[in-house]
Amino acid sequence: MRLKATLLVEGINFTPGALEGVGTRFKEQNHGLFGWDLVNHKGVDMPDDFVHSDGTVTQFRFNPASPYVMSLRSGDLVVAKRDEVLDHVTLIPRPKYYDALTENGATMRQIAQIGGEDCFFVCYQNYCSHFAGGEECAFCNLVATKRTYESVLTRKDVKDIGEAAAAAFSEGMVKHILLTGGCFSHQKEVALVADIVESIRSALNLTEVPGTILPSATTNEDDIRRYRDTGIGAIGYSMEIWHEAMYQAFCPGKSKNTSHDDFVGAIKKAVKIFGPGNVYCVLVMGMEPRNTFLEGIREMSSIGANVVPFVWSPNPGSKLEGHRAPTAQWYIDTTLEAAEIVSRSGVPSGTRNHCYRCDGNSLLHDALRNK
Repeated sequence: MRLKATLLVEGINFTPGALEGVGTRFKEQNHGLFGWDLVNHKGVDMPDDFVHSDGTVTQFRFNPASPYVMSLRSGDLVVAKRDEVLDHVTLIPRPKYYDALTENGATMRQIAQIGGEDCFFVCYQNYCSHFAGGEECAFCNLVATKRTYESVLTRKDVKDIGEAAAAAFSEGMVKHILLTGGCFSHQKEVALVADIVESIRSALNLTEVPGTILPSATTNEDDIRRYRDTGIGAIGYSMEIWHEAMYQAFCPGKSKNTSHDDFVGAIKKAVKIFGPGNVYCVLVMGMEPRNTFLEGIREMSSIGANVVPFVWSPNPGSKLEGHRAPTAQWYIDTTLEAAEIVSRSGVPSGTRNHCYRCDGNSLLHDALRNK
């Protein structure tokens, strides 16, 4: 966990031969939403994530200036710092469906990607209206990533998503789904998400779909019930920053549409409808002081919601490009305290819908595994 935190903060480089097979035998980045690397690498395939010797999943964040290097030592893939081997690691096999086509002729990996080891991930619209007026979240590079890599479709056909889900689940790799999208008309989003989940549910022949949707926050209970009626297991809202004034400063467009209190209200109502443990508050960890972040953990835990805190990196193309994240030790100390709060609260883990294998850019799942 300490090594993971370090690699998420400092990034990782590689030596010749270490990434052989990425894009053919091993899963490559397809930039389904953000670019998490510290430096862009258009035209060069990089791993999406890798797995440590104890099963911990870490996101690969490329940084050519990092002292941490992925390399081959005596035929084994390792992460090292200078001459010291820190861990033996493995890359994640590339899904077969990545090269398959839908009936409409769309390449499936441009529709949906595998997050971590087992999460079917779809950003149903790689667009956010806040960018047009320069009011996007300061840490977000959604639009810049789309323009740089052009590796996914901006808008995905509902039927194509269902076909891709059927192909992915048939391989036996996928356990959960995760759906999200940029900010756009709320009523259109409710209908679109409902259609997508129905398409996936029908394609998989399931009555309930294990996984999570991350739509725009709503306090309308009828809309939340409509989401629940699709058969999806969990819902989450990307609140981003708990500290109210910092949320307004870092997320000028989003905060105009959805206030801090709106988010809290939406999460409370969602817990009532989806049940404790089946609602997530998504935060960007490292943007605000430790005490206010932990205040958010306490309040979310007290109402029965889980938290997914992503470890922030200063993404290329975001307003905060070139800044520095807190130290790895700050992330470790803060995460361990958050895990104590969550553990004592008794909130159900929700791992049926989102787990430590779903993505490699959060530490809280790993800390809770130790409990």
